[in-house]
Amino acid sequence: MAQNAAVAKAIPALAHLASLIGDPAVRYRGTIGGSVANNDPAADYPAAVLALGATIVTNKRRLKAEEYFQGLFSTALEADEIITKVMFPLPKKAAYVKFRNQASRYALVGVFVAKRPSDVRVAVTGAGAEGVFRVTAFEEALKKRFSHKVLDGLTVPAQGLNSDLHGSAEYRAHLIAVLTRRAVEAATAKA
Repeated sequence: MAQNAAVAKAIPALAHLASLIGDPAVRYRGTIGGSVANNDPAADYPAAVLALGATIVTNKRRLKAEEYFQGLFSTALEADEIITKVMFPLPKKAAYVKFRNQASRYALVGVFVAKRPSDVRVAVTGAGAEGVFRVTAFEEALKKRFSHKVLDGLTVPAQGLNSDLHGSAEYRAHLIAVLTRRAVEAATAKA
């Protein structure tokens, strides 16, 4: 995914996200289907799936991202289902910014911002106690004007965020705000 020319041309933010996953051994052995099926709270791909409004295709049905992720390591997949494809609609603009755990390179906080034809989505990974989630307050502000400046003064409450030896919930809340601004700046710089 990180080196795929078609992905890099169609959704450069997705190719960039893939280039940031773990180390080469993890990147070359892991799959997007496996990552999305596992729904690890610090995995990168779920943020892209949710922000871009992807469709998860299984051997039995199609699931929209909004109905697919159901909490920490939990998805709408049934025991006899396997992911066969993930379909991404093309955004007008998108970017992914990640603050990595230095040892393992997983997302302490990762933010994927996508300006789609119909709306704007901000999806966060690594910070939520229940896994990947959207920040609707940021989305509403960005819908009015897609600029990092509209986010000035907006914050995310620490309640419901992870808190561990790598960072408190308050620290992660601060990172979400900072990384969202950086992602919007990156998305607008690529236009």
